Amino acid sequence: MRRSCLSLWEKPLSVQADRGFSTGPLGNPPLPLRGLSAQFFILKFLFYTYILRNEKYNRYYFGHTKNLENRLKYHNAGRVRSTKGYRPWVIHYFETFPTKSEAYRREMFFKSIDGRIWLKNNGII
Repeated sequence: MRRSCLSLWEKPLSVQADRGFSTGPLGNPPLPLRGLSAQFFILKFLFYTYILRNEKYNRYYFGHTKNLENRLKYHNAGRVRSTKGYRPWVIHYFETFPTKSEAYRREMFFKSIDGRIWLKNNGII
């Protein structure tokens, strides 16, 4: 019996909740979803909504990204036009989301009047 390459990936990945193991599409040996590998898996697919703060000018910048460390380096290297005149920036606050669209919606909320009020009421800014 011959199988095409596409048929190998038709089977979805399954997770056994009782043991915390995952099997691949070919029925490969189970991989543990605990410990360091689980942390890597979780962190690899997160999106961030972040608030940067410049202490000298008391300014805030709101944004979203997939890699928070690299994005902060971009801001502090002067590669972002809107923040380059107010360097250095520090991460003041961030939230994590599973999808980019959720992170973007949260960024737009922070930039709105209601979002600013919420951030002030919760002592974030």
